[in-house]
Amino acid sequence: MTMKTAPSWTRAALGLLCSSAAIGLAAPALAQDMDEPTQEREQARSGDPIIVTGTRVEGVSPTESLSPVTVVGGSDLVEQASASITDTLTNIAPSINTQRFPIADGTAFVRPVSLRNLAPDQTLVLVNSIRRHRSALVNLQTEPFGTVNQGAQAVDFSLIPSIAIDRLEVLRDGASAQYGSDAIAGVINLILREDSGVQLTGQYGEYYEGDGENWQIAGNFGTGIGDAGFANLSLEYVESNITSRGSARPDAAAVAAAVGADLVPFDGLGQRWGDPDIESFRAFLNTGYEIGENSELYAHASYADTTSFSGFFYRTPFGVAGVGPRGTLCDCDANGDPNDTPASVVAAILADGLNPDDYLTADASSPSGYVNLNPIWTQFPGGYNPTFGADIEDWEVAGGARGVIGASLNWDLSARYGQNRISYFLENSINPSLGRLSPTSFRPGDLEQRETGVNLDFTLPIEAGLVEPINLAFGAEWRNETYEIFAGDPASYTFGPTFTIFGVGSDGFQGDSPDAAGSFGRDSIAAYVDTEIALSEAFNLGAAARIEDYDDFGTTFDWKLSGRYEFNDQFAARATVSTGFRAPTPGQINTLDVTTTSDSSGNLVPLGTFPTNGVVAQTLGAELLDPETSLNFTAGLVYDAPGDLEITLDFYQIDVDDRIALISQTVTPGSPEDIALAAAGFPGLGSASFFANAFDSRVRGIEVGINDAFTLGNGLLFLDLAYSWNDQEIREVKFATVNPELLFDFENQLPSHRAVLTADYDLDRFGVLGRVKYYDGWKDLTFGETTEFGAELLVDLELQYEVNDMIDVAVGAQNLFDTYPDDEQNSVLRFLGATRPISSPFGFNGGQWYARLNVDF
Repeated sequence: MTMKTAPSWTRAALGLLCSSAAIGLAAPALAQDMDEPTQEREQARSGDPIIVTGTRVEGVSPTESLSPVTVVGGSDLVEQASASITDTLTNIAPSINTQRFPIADGTAFVRPVSLRNLAPDQTLVLVNSIRRHRSALVNLQTEPFGTVNQGAQAVDFSLIPSIAIDRLEVLRDGASAQYGSDAIAGVINLILREDSGVQLTGQYGEYYEGDGENWQIAGNFGTGIGDAGFANLSLEYVESNITSRGSARPDAAAVAAAVGADLVPFDGLGQRWGDPDIESFRAFLNTGYEIGENSELYAHASYADTTSFSGFFYRTPFGVAGVGPRGTLCDCDANGDPNDTPASVVAAILADGLNPDDYLTADASSPSGYVNLNPIWTQFPGGYNPTFGADIEDWEVAGGARGVIGASLNWDLSARYGQNRISYFLENSINPSLGRLSPTSFRPGDLEQRETGVNLDFTLPIEAGLVEPINLAFGAEWRNETYEIFAGDPASYTFGPTFTIFGVGSDGFQGDSPDAAGSFGRDSIAAYVDTEIALSEAFNLGAAARIEDYDDFGTTFDWKLSGRYEFNDQFAARATVSTGFRAPTPGQINTLDVTTTSDSSGNLVPLGTFPTNGVVAQTLGAELLDPETSLNFTAGLVYDAPGDLEITLDFYQIDVDDRIALISQTVTPGSPEDIALAAAGFPGLGSASFFANAFDSRVRGIEVGINDAFTLGNGLLFLDLAYSWNDQEIREVKFATVNPELLFDFENQLPSHRAVLTADYDLDRFGVLGRVKYYDGWKDLTFGETTEFGAELLVDLELQYEVNDMIDVAVGAQNLFDTYPDDEQNSVLRFLGATRPISSPFGFNGGQWYARLNVDF
């Protein structure tokens, strides 16, 4: 179903608002006696949860908080077709987005999550209120493979098993003054399970097209430790196969007609547009133990091991009429015939004691006796498609002690260490400069992110003669963040004898050389104070301030003011104003990544991303990075009716200055820049990219939340409506060479309107879960062409049956009616075989079905 205009959606949203309120007010009239299983589910879901995110006051519910907080229960995360929290979050919360780019280097495997359509690393992620470490991936993909993600280094949610989570709290408000760097858009806090018992679950599914088969096996094991502690262990294994939704490239079809489709990658398609292959094991342990009447020890630990692979663009072969061969195989003329090899190249090969036959193809008619045809071409009669993959190993340990000094001073001392390592591999590719001696598989290098932190926090209620004690919180934090690049195998980065003809390094993803390798770290220290004051029964104020000092770019000071006024027991208003910041990561500052591409004439030229403080970036006008800073405003209304009906309405505006983005500069041969770079050891660069504080932006939005629960017949119905409107605006461009496609897509590539309506009905041992998801239209500017895509509605449905007190089963469908985004119209992407928009906010795989078995002991 396609909806093209916002006004119709606005009317629909208002209708749903009114309908939900009317149903909530009419609920008592529908009440009847419920059966025992339904009563148990009602007890499990009823009552406002107590939050720990955005406030340091005990016993606060989401409707009582000074800032908007969304709470998602662990069962909502499990009742999904996807086994990855990355997808699950976007299904439930419209203020959260992610995109699946099938050909985007490491971003094909590590999919960042964005809050309020801001950069993924502008959201702070916590586990049990302790900062979670980042992924080692710095997203370097360029247009058309991502806008919001570009340049970000964020947390990898997919490494966290859903079954380990008790609830998830999303603070939708700037919180740098409370928590530090990254909390510009807000905070996502994952609270781990502490319960006892055994839960086992297994799920299988696949897409309607018959591909993308996925399996999930998970278990949660909880037990008490004597009378004073607990331990809860979660294990999860996930396997997901590739999907393919593209069409055959015209050049691939021509090659298949000449040599047979079985010799062309992906049975004649040439390249594949779809999800990668994934195999993942994930584990989480959460534990705590009371060591006295007023103190306890606590800890959590995680481990994940994931292998994933996808592919790159199709490389055409030599020798097929009408199809120009890939430059890695042949330096050919307009007719596809190999050019003569310069005698100087042959002489240089001979001078090194090497055999020219290993690097060039002999031809007696050539003046030098050789032509520019790579002798390895015979191994690829149908062309080749490099298989690119990553082994990701991730682990973290965090823990501490907390207690009470005297009558009321609460203290909490914690420490953490986290590490994420990405080891890339490349198969079915070549280093063209090595000729027939090139291997066809490579290890291009590893990336590693390591983080250490220590926090000391205090809270103290102070009696001041007010209706409630003043809650004073203060503390300090030390953090170390280290990013390390490990060199790949020599064949992945070696300059072979014919590098001036065929380029250098493993084709598709060039390996990191020893020059790029290195370890880069920094330390920071911070101190904060955070207080909340109840001036009366109706009026609460909050204030926070934080000073943080970094050893590489100095000191920052941030503050936050909050207020909430309760007109009566049901209706309240709240507002906040705050500043925020995000420090550029060592990974962003020091990334060095070089690859090879073709210029407009078909010649192979090296290009890469270089450290901002390095000679290449500095030669091209780069400046040292500054932190991103923000000014946040929120204002909202809360309606908490008798019973279970809750309605929230929040407006926000976030101004972010000095946003970090990738800047690409073309290097013209013979220019002063080209001469300076050659003198510095970087000859022949076609273009170079580096991070810069590129532009200022403003994002405005409105978020609506309505949830209710009531008896309907003999059953229990839960309704939840979440709506988000988000508008992006570039306020000032600070770097003249910012890619115009990046700026256009930043404002247009993500939907402005999103909504999710969920209905969950329990009757006796039966349950029905329905979800309707609305995505507004969006636009792309890619390869100079603007394309517009219409709005869509997607429907999910799950049927549940409780066999007995231990076993329940479910069958369901995500995207029940097999809805696809509009066809891709961009001429270049169509030529490359992309029939659906790769920027689609809900993917382009169509519908999928699944079945789940759950056993509780």
